[in-house]
Amino acid sequence: MPTPGPDTLFDCIVLGAGISGVTAARDLQQAGLKVLLLEGSDRIGGRMKSIRNFVKKNGKPVPVEGGAEYIHVAEQDRYLEFWREVRKHGFSASPLHKCGMGILKIPRNRMYFSPWKRTKMLAEVIVQPEFWDLPDALQQIQEFDAEASADITAETFIQRYAGKNDLSARGLALLRYTLSAHTPGPLNEISIAGLKTDAIVDQLMERKELRMEHDAVKPFGLCGFDSLPAKIAEEFKKAGGRLEKSRAGSTARKVVKIARPAADRIVVTTQGGQTYTGRSAVCTFSAGMLNPVSGEGDSILGPLLTDRKREALGLVRMGAITKFSLEFKERVWVDDGGESAGHMTVLSNPRGKARTFFSSFPKEHLGPHVLTGLLMNEDHDQIAEMSDDEAVAHVFAELGKIYGRGRRWTQKNLLAGFTDRGGRFRPNFLRQDWSKDAFAKGGNSYLAHRPRRPGRMLAKEAREALKDPRETLPLFWAGEAVASAYDPRYQPLAVHGAYISGLRAAADVLQYLKVDGGDAARFDRYYKLRYLQ
Repeated sequence: MPTPGPDTLFDCIVLGAGISGVTAARDLQQAGLKVLLLEGSDRIGGRMKSIRNFVKKNGKPVPVEGGAEYIHVAEQDRYLEFWREVRKHGFSASPLHKCGMGILKIPRNRMYFSPWKRTKMLAEVIVQPEFWDLPDALQQIQEFDAEASADITAETFIQRYAGKNDLSARGLALLRYTLSAHTPGPLNEISIAGLKTDAIVDQLMERKELRMEHDAVKPFGLCGFDSLPAKIAEEFKKAGGRLEKSRAGSTARKVVKIARPAADRIVVTTQGGQTYTGRSAVCTFSAGMLNPVSGEGDSILGPLLTDRKREALGLVRMGAITKFSLEFKERVWVDDGGESAGHMTVLSNPRGKARTFFSSFPKEHLGPHVLTGLLMNEDHDQIAEMSDDEAVAHVFAELGKIYGRGRRWTQKNLLAGFTDRGGRFRPNFLRQDWSKDAFAKGGNSYLAHRPRRPGRMLAKEAREALKDPRETLPLFWAGEAVASAYDPRYQPLAVHGAYISGLRAAADVLQYLKVDGGDAARFDRYYKLRYLQ
């Protein structure tokens, strides 16, 4: 297909080829529109990034996730669109149970508190009296009514709850960990009303995580989570859609300007000097990219970053996340907990300096043996400015506090790697700091607290305000940052949330162009009826 010239008019330009962007582009192209999918980087997937050159099994590469790791929701009626997409492409979902459900469903989440001699299954932990307050605290967040009382920060909530319920030191540590190691924002900024709006407690209470697999992929069926957006992008191209992305090492297709020269036109300019014109556009940029202070919102969007969206971006903030993987020579996490410890999927160390780890291959006892740290908030900050050598030493030492008893805990003894010509051991590690990614500027969004004043936007209104296209028509908005605004059952910080935002954005563009004929007043009536009732 020839490269579109400067005079080509697209029906829609979709900006960003993450899961929301490829979904919106595919649906619009299949509906008969002429669509350009524009990606500034050299790959598809956004924050779904499977690393395929890190470890191998029997000479074949096995993907390790540098971004999104699991599907967080079971196959239920309320997630039918997402699960239909997964199944349509031949993918399956392998369940990894958190607490165990019956004899054949082995619990795979483990927790460590010093000075315990070993890790314990999550089910063992939560039945202990000193941790009984956690479910009640989470229930209070579920029932929090920001209309009846002023919103508060997560830190304030923790202090008030601890004061009323006489939490033990471990109980307090577990509550702090639960609210800070799973939401990428500082406790003194995270909004309690925001946690409720984003259904974070629902996500925490899911009984299992699901790992996407494909029977045709050997070994293990592990295909890499970014195989899903890749399949959707293939459908887009087969339908005649145009995909433009940068070559490796280049950012020529990175968007530097989005303008609205007329009421029915959007013009996009890239770093390489190309310009593209559309009758509409869908922006899927992260909250980190859009932020007018720490990101590029002002320079890219200019007046299209309206006062309302600027206010929303003061509440929808981007949190820092680093994924840090270490390959071991052996399965060091098989401790005196027995075989169930060998099945570990998640390791939590609430008092540690690196508190959450995934076992990248929990069912494969013969390797590869990889632990991946999910480092948010203070965990991320601990290593953010460290060199790679310092970061490896830091993470390895934290794991040593748990598994180092009775063994020679040295990198050369336990980590996979090689010795260089100078005789120095070089471990095999992977570091993905999403706050330093030029196209993400953070890992996931969260809703921040702000003191309530008359006329100020509430946290629960912020994602809807960011998503609302009516004041920026014909520019529409999608992506993880606006996920729950489309449907409160779909969550930010989750692939299914970003996916549904792309699905719904495509439906809105079709309504605007095909049904309403580009008439803003008619679209306004449709939008209010669909989203604001």
